Amino acid sequence: MKSQIFLIAKKELKGVIRQSSLKILFTIIIILLGFAVYGGHIAYKHQITMVETAQEERRAEWLDQGNKHPHIAAHYGTFVFKQKTLLSLFDFGLDTYTGTSVYLEAHYPHEFMFRPVQGYGNMIRFGELSAALVLQLLLPLLIIFITFQTFTKERETGTFKLLVSQGVSIRTIYLGKVLAYFIIISIIIVPFFTALYFVGINETTNSVIRDMELRIVLLFLVYIGYLWTFTNFSVWISLKSSNSRSALLTLLIFWVVTGIIIPKTSANLGETLHPLPSMKIYKEGIQHDIANGMAINESKEKRLVKLKENYLQKYNVDSIHKLPLNFSGIEMQEGEEYANKVYDFHEKKLHKKFELQNKTESLMSFVAPYIAIRNLSMAFTATDWHSFNDFQRKTKTYRRHLIRTMNNDMAKNSRHGEFYEYKAGKNLWETISDFKYKTLFVTKVLKYYRIELASLTFWFLAMLLLIPSSFKSKMI
Repeated sequence: MKSQIFLIAKKELKGVIRQSSLKILFTIIIILLGFAVYGGHIAYKHQITMVETAQEERRAEWLDQGNKHPHIAAHYGTFVFKQKTLLSLFDFGLDTYTGTSVYLEAHYPHEFMFRPVQGYGNMIRFGELSAALVLQLLLPLLIIFITFQTFTKERETGTFKLLVSQGVSIRTIYLGKVLAYFIIISIIIVPFFTALYFVGINETTNSVIRDMELRIVLLFLVYIGYLWTFTNFSVWISLKSSNSRSALLTLLIFWVVTGIIIPKTSANLGETLHPLPSMKIYKEGIQHDIANGMAINESKEKRLVKLKENYLQKYNVDSIHKLPLNFSGIEMQEGEEYANKVYDFHEKKLHKKFELQNKTESLMSFVAPYIAIRNLSMAFTATDWHSFNDFQRKTKTYRRHLIRTMNNDMAKNSRHGEFYEYKAGKNLWETISDFKYKTLFVTKVLKYYRIELASLTFWFLAMLLLIPSSFKSKMI
C-alpha cells in the first residue's frame, strides 16, 4: 500500500508541475512571503534603532536632571519603551495597536503612546501584510486552487474509475494525493522556518525573548498542523463533490466564511456580549474612588486624618512637625498606594471583560481554525494581548518603585514644610535602574491558549476521521 501511495503522490506532483497557472500562484506566494519578511525586517530594524536611541536619551535625561526635590523628579518622570521582538518580523500581532512607549510620573499612570496604527489609513482594517498572514490566509488559498479538482477531474476523465477497478483503494488514492500536496506546501514552509530558526538563534541585537528556539519550533508545529489540516480538508471536499465547480465553490465559501466573516463576527459578538465602559466613564470611576474611597470612611480626608493619627501615636508626639520623618512624603506615598489599589481594582474588572471577549472569539475557533492559528501565532511571537499585558504589568511595577523611592527619600531626608530647601542629586537618580524588559517564557503563555490548542487538535483529529477507511474503499 505504501508504494502505491508514493506512486499516486508522484503522479499527482507531475500533474501539478505541468500546470503553468499553479506555478504562477506558487511564485506569487513565495514573493509575497519574501516581501512580507523583508517589510517586517525593515520595521523591526527601524523600531529597534528608534527605541534604543530614545531609551538611551531618556535615561541620560533622568540621570542628568540636576539637583532637585525628589517629588519634582517624580513629576519630571521618564519614559520606558517596548522593544519589538525578533519574531515580530514574522507576525506583527497587536504591536501596531498597543503602543510602544509610556510616560511614567507621580500620581498619573499614563496610557501607552505612539501606536503605529494611528498613522495608517483605512486599509489597515484589512490587516497588514505579514509572513504570518501569508501562511494563515493566502497559502490556504493556494491549497484550494491546487486541490479542488484533484478527485473531480479524475472522475470527469474516467481515470478514477480505472484506478479503482485495478484494485487501488480510495484510501490509497486519497493518501497519495494528500501527500503530494503536502510536499508542495512543505517546500514553502520547511525552508522558511529553517531560515527563521537560524536567524533567531544567531540574532544578538535583541535579547527580549529568552526562549527563541522553543518558540520557533512551536510556530513550525502549529503551522504544519494547520496547513496539513487545510490540505486534507480540501482533498476531502474534492472527493465528496460531484464536479470541479462545486468543489471550488465550496472551498472558497469555507475560506471566506472561516477566514474573514467568522473572525470579524466573533470579535463583534464578544464586544456585544461583554461591552466595555467608555474611557470617560472608566477614568471618572477611578477618580471618584480615589477621592471618596472604595469603602465607607475611606474618603481622602478621612484617610489623611487616620494616617496622621497613626504616625503621631507611633512616634508618641503631638504634632507632625515633631516627627522624625517628613509627613508630606508619608502622605504622598499613602496617596500613591491608595491610588494604586483603586487602579488595580478597576483594571482587573476591565481585564476580566477583555478576557471574556477573547474567550468568545477563541471558542469560535472550533468553527474557524484560522482564529486558532492566528492567536497561537501571536502568542509564540510575543505580540499577543497577554504579552502586552505582561509588559504593562512590569512598567507599572517599575513606575511604582520609582515613585516610592522618591517619596521615601523625601520623607527620610527633608523636613515638613521645607519643600524647596531640600534637593536630591544624581546619587538618588542612580538608585533607579534602567528599565529592561524580558518576555514571559512561552511555557507560561500556553495556559492562556488552551482553547486554541484544543481547537487545532479537534480539527486535526476530525481530518484523520475523514480519511476514507480501507473497508469503505473496497465497498465503493
